[in-house]
Amino acid sequence: MAWKGALSQTLQELRVHLCQTSPASVGARAFVVENFAEIKRANPYFPFLVREAAGAEAKLIARFDFGVEKTVSIQNDKPAEIIAKLTQLMKGT
Repeated sequence: MAWKGALSQTLQELRVHLCQTSPASVGARAFVVENFAEIKRANPYFPFLVREAAGAEAKLIARFDFGVEKTVSIQNDKPAEIIAKLTQLMKGT
């Protein structure tokens, strides 16, 4: 998918916060498992960080130029919905 290669051109950093056991983080865990290796292969120096903590709300945090950060909740989302939210973040909306 084209969005994977465009991450490092659009964002400075992408963080995924999730809970290791929460049912609300199932989609976030699946997103990481399905996409992490390919994202790192396409963007080897791009900081794609996964932060796991018990009871954490599943969310994406995108850091842009000049330290601007945008956060979007991915609680109870499926991997396809997470990709849609990520592409919206990459567009700046």
